[in-house]
Formats: sequence, structure tokens, C-alpha cells
Amino acid sequence: MNKKTLAIIVIVMGLLITTFLARYNDKNMEQNTQVKNDNNNLIGTNFENLDLPENYDIRQFEGITLNFIVENNLYANVILHESEEFQDITGINIKVKAVDFDTLIQKVNLDFIAKDGKYQLIYVDPYQTLNRFYDYLEVLNSYNTNPDYPHIIGYTDDFFEYQTRVISYFEEDTHLYTVPFDSTTMILYYRKDIFDAYRDRFIEEKGYDPTPGTKGFTWEKYIEVSRWIDENVPDEEIKYGSGHMAQKHNSIFCDFSNVLASYGGDYFFDENINTLGLKSFKNINVKDKEFLKALDVYKQILKAAAPESVEWNWTDSANAFRNGEIAMMPNWDENYTYMEDELHSKVAGKVGYSILPNGDERSANIFGGSGIGINKYASDIEKQASWLFITWATSKDMQLKVLEHPEGGSLPTRKSAYDINTETVDIQFEDNFIKHKSAVLDAWKPENLYLRPKISNFYDVEQIIISNLHDMIKYDLDSKEVSDRIYEELRQIRLQE
Repeated sequence: MNKKTLAIIVIVMGLLITTFLARYNDKNMEQNTQVKNDNNNLIGTNFENLDLPENYDIRQFEGITLNFIVENNLYANVILHESEEFQDITGINIKVKAVDFDTLIQKVNLDFIAKDGKYQLIYVDPYQTLNRFYDYLEVLNSYNTNPDYPHIIGYTDDFFEYQTRVISYFEEDTHLYTVPFDSTTMILYYRKDIFDAYRDRFIEEKGYDPTPGTKGFTWEKYIEVSRWIDENVPDEEIKYGSGHMAQKHNSIFCDFSNVLASYGGDYFFDENINTLGLKSFKNINVKDKEFLKALDVYKQILKAAAPESVEWNWTDSANAFRNGEIAMMPNWDENYTYMEDELHSKVAGKVGYSILPNGDERSANIFGGSGIGINKYASDIEKQASWLFITWATSKDMQLKVLEHPEGGSLPTRKSAYDINTETVDIQFEDNFIKHKSAVLDAWKPENLYLRPKISNFYDVEQIIISNLHDMIKYDLDSKEVSDRIYEELRQIRLQE
């Protein structure tokens, strides 16, 4: 075999080998691509309707661990249950740390101050965290517009405008810091069975229907009804007419704020202070006649309530109501399933729900929703994995999952979640959805909703209000004296800035 023939054979063999390897690699790449892009396993899961980019690898973050710190509430409980599915599908390890409100604020603040990035995912309270640490949160605008990342369908149009302004932004609506996660709102819980049993007798004596939620049900009537129940309903049926949350805690601020706003008052009247928020306040209004009237009425409300109310927070009053001790209480709507738990609640099936009583101006129901944000000090890959979690956790499917869940009941922050034909869903879902839905949606009407001040120095402001309100109730202080003291202490904050 001459050299020319040998060279031809070598060239041909080389071409054959190259062609084989190319075909093998193409086939192998095709198989890998098919595996990578095969998201058929998402059908029937809470990922099915997510807006994922074409060829998105749902398992690209496999092995990563994300720590999510959240307040121990209904939504967190359901997320804890459902996180197993998220882990199975994505390969991301989710560690949900659900803690009480005070512990949450403390741990998040410490993590931000240290810039540790220990908690990649954060339950962001707009009044305790967003207002103070917005610069420590990742700006999310580019995540939702990046064609290579999942998208939040309908953001922001599918969310309630006032909720996004409060929860997602600070000072201006340009930087998106969080996505609305829950929608907790204060409503009135009352013992429907007690009111049904004694309504006629009350009407005969007082001349009006005592049922909460009826037209003209004011805080003055609320006080009268509470006292009447104390005096006329046997303790074996109900111990107290009402219960409140006047502990030296955030709870008394929320409890009083409902009354204050109902009489047309507020702490400050600076533009945007109750929505987008400001770094500080300018116009202090705690010496106005509306504020003084609200202080006087709140003192009467507490005098007519269970004596223990002066040391109760929202958890304590909810426990008392659940145990059948009180006939009425303002509290967060998320306690709904806690009350309707047939195995553990003494009042399951006996509860009515309404907006809070009216003052001189309106009914005012404080909003307490929060969002999910990403820690600015997390790594880039952790941030991308966190964004996938946020799109899943705030999706319409998950919002409805929370509503349906036996431990859920929190109303969705997405408008599209309310486009439901209740005739096509099971009875459990229908019951969960309807019983307190109407009261909460009523509370969300602009004329009934109260949004508290959102300012960077809110912690210091709130401590002043909490301390003075608690002392007023505990020691029966004069409302004018309390108003003057609050004003002077707030003024000192402004002078020190």
C-alpha cells in the first residue's frame, strides 16, 4: 500500500470518526436538552401555571439551601406544608423559620445590620422592616423583566394597588423591594349564637339591633352592648361582653388606631405618609380634637371590656375568644381558621364576622399585610433561586392553596384569585372562602380601610404611642395629659433629627 492510498484511508477514517462523534454529541445534547427542558412533571402541581421562560431549567439551583424567616401566621404554616413540593421539583432546600412577631423583627434587623445574608428570603413588614431597611433589600424590578427568569404574571395589575404601595415600595413607586405575600386586616369577631339568643330582649330594652355590622353600629353602641352582655348573660354562657389588646405591645397601637381613624383622626397628615411612606413626619396631629375624642372613647371601650385586656395582646384575646370567654373582639382576620377549628375551638360554627364599629366619620379597619423580599447580601445564585421561590409562593395557585387549606383562610393579594365559581369547588373550600370573606372585603373598601404611618423612624414613634396608651388605660390617665405627652415626645424626635 503506497503512501497516497494510506493517506486517503486515514482521511476517510478521520471523517467517519468525526461524523460519528458529531452525531453522538448532537444526540447526547438533544437528550440532555430534552431532560433539562422537560417540565411536564409540573402538570398538576403549584408550578403548572407559572410563567417560566422557554427552556427554563427548573432544577438549575439543585442543592442550594434558602432560609426563609417569616412571622408564624396562617400563610407561613401552609407554606411550611407545601415547601416539600417546592423542594422535590426544584431541588432547592427550603428552611422556613416561623417565629413570633417580636422575634421576627429582632432577627431580621440583626441580620441586616451585620450584613450576614443568613436569611436569603425575608418576610418584610412594611412598618418594621421595609421602612428602616429598604436599602438592605434586593431591588426586584430587573428580576421580573429579565427574559431568562420566571415572571410574576400580572404584576402589578393583578395586585390591589393600595397593597403594593404599602408593601412593595418606599418613598416612591420606582424600586420594587417586595411582592405582596399576605393581606392580614383587623375585623370584628362576635358570638353569633349569643346575639341570636338575646337580640329580641336587647331590642326590647334598648330599641336597636345590637348585631355588629348593622347600619349605625358605633363604638358607643359597642360599649353599651358589651356592658349589657356582662350584666344580662350568665357567665356559664359568656364571661365578658368584649375583649381587647391593650398590652404594652404593637397590639395596643393597632387596637387604638382603629378607633382613632374612625373618628377622623390620625397621628400625622403628611402626604404619602400612609402609603409609599416617608423617612420622617412633619405635621403632628395628636392634639387635635379627633385624637382627644378617640382617646376618651378608647378608655371607655377598655373599661367595658374584660379586665385582663390591659395585659392582652392579639394572641391572648384570640385565645380568650376561642375558649368561649368573650362575645366580641377586634382581631386579625387570619385567626379565622383558628376559631373555626372544630377539634379545638369551643366557638367553631358560632362566630360572626363584620367590619369594626363606626366612629363619627366611618368604620376604620387597620391593614397589616406584608411582602416577601430578597436579602441584598445573599449570593447571586441564592438571589436567583429566591426569585423562583417568590414567584411560586405569591402565585395565584398558591394563594388559593392557602385559602383552601384547613390551616389557611388568609385572603389572596391577587385580584384574579377572586374570579371563582364557588359552585364548582368543594364544600370545605366554599365554607373557608365565604364565612369571613365578606367582612374582609368590606374592610378593604377605601372608606373603611386604615393604613398607618410608614416612616423610617416608626419604631421610636410607635414606642411613644404604645407606652402612653398603655399607661392611660392602666392608670386611668386624663386624655388631655396623654395627648400633650405624646405630642412633646414626638416633637423631641423631630428636634433630634
